[in-house]
Amino acid sequence: MDLQTFRERFKSDSQLYNASEPEIQDALEEAELVVSVVEFGQLKERAVGLYAAHILKVQKANPNGTAISNASNMSIAGQSVGFSRSAKETFYDQSIYGQRYLALKNSIPIDNQGTNPNNLRVGAFVV
Repeated sequence: MDLQTFRERFKSDSQLYNASEPEIQDALEEAELVVSVVEFGQLKERAVGLYAAHILKVQKANPNGTAISNASNMSIAGQSVGFSRSAKETFYDQSIYGQRYLALKNSIPIDNQGTNPNNLRVGAFVV
């Protein structure tokens, strides 16, 4: 995904649309390193955009670079409930784009052999 495509895709989010070119480019480069075409197949560009948008939203929400913590319990009218998620999922919970990225990633079915049907479908043979 390039800068122009990113801005067009996320034009409704002024914080992302107005991010500087170097910020967007850095997020896109990181996303390209993290998001695998083998895992996402034809959905790779969408996943790259969501991952980059997530990185930018987290960065904008916390410009000082300190860790952001998520709620792990709640008390209402004397009743308490606690919950936990993996550290990886907690990271994605910090923005709607991270949540959408994780939902996209989790929606890709894995067949009985443990392979992703969205893979490159590359075969090899030996002569």
